[in-house]
Amino acid sequence: QTLLIPAMSDNNLPPPENQIPALNFDGLEVFSALGRGSKGVVFLVRSDNVSGKWLALKVILKESIEKNKKKRVSFEQGVLSRFDHPLFPRLHGVLSTDKVVGYAIDYCPGRDLNTLRKKQSEATFSDEIIRFYAAELIIALEYLHNQGIVYRDLKPDNVMIQENGHLML
Repeated sequence: QTLLIPAMSDNNLPPPENQIPALNFDGLEVFSALGRGSKGVVFLVRSDNVSGKWLALKVILKESIEKNKKKRVSFEQGVLSRFDHPLFPRLHGVLSTDKVVGYAIDYCPGRDLNTLRKKQSEATFSDEIIRFYAAELIIALEYLHNQGIVYRDLKPDNVMIQENGHLML
């Protein structure tokens, strides 16, 4: 039995860090909340700056960011701006107002790995699918390691499945 693996295509190269566009709410059309995390809310949006492309906008209230965590938000944006890999989202813009900070990345319309697992018979993946996703996770984590980055929140809920069947961290 052969496991068909969809071909990966190169994402468009990300702009250099100093060329990432600043976003403002006037140029964004917000459609719905995609999820809430400990650090903020993620919205499904379209942006005039990104030719109407669907994006995931992570928004964090500035007042909710502890002083020592402000650097972490900037670090997260900086890390995303350096990514050039098909298993990671591309950073399309950053947002900063008096009350919030945020950034827009590629929207991944697929489900997360945990939700997909629960939809399988007996809530488990086949051995072939497990090997495929494990291999992609290793590739993604190796990429991070080579960038000097440690992914500290790796769990099935944070692993998205792209429309082409590949993972997105």
